[in-house]
Amino acid sequence: MAQPPEAAPEPAAGVNEITVAVAVSGLDQVTGPERPAGRRVQRTVNFDQEVLERARAAATYLAAYEASAGVRSLADIVNPAVAAYVAELEERYNGGEAFRPVIRMQPGRPSRRT
Repeated sequence: MAQPPEAAPEPAAGVNEITVAVAVSGLDQVTGPERPAGRRVQRTVNFDQEVLERARAAATYLAAYEASAGVRSLADIVNPAVAAYVAELEERYNGGEAFRPVIRMQPGRPSRRT
């Protein structure tokens, strides 16, 4: 029986983000149905440290020992999870329709509307 991989070294204190690198030319583009399937773009997303550590551990283990899981990278966990949550939000808040595409999001958190 194969042994699980050794625990990864602890990340530097306060490290709580990942960046997935893929070369994409041009500016941010509107998302929508005309977009080719499977196209990946680079974005930086902040995660709660515990969630990120658990996801990295799962991706590392599954890639090494459970090929049938279909997980070869952290992106194989993140993409389906985000897609499922967005679909839930579309159903709950937009009648099951996709939200209006945006070209560029404002940096930071939006101000709270009351």
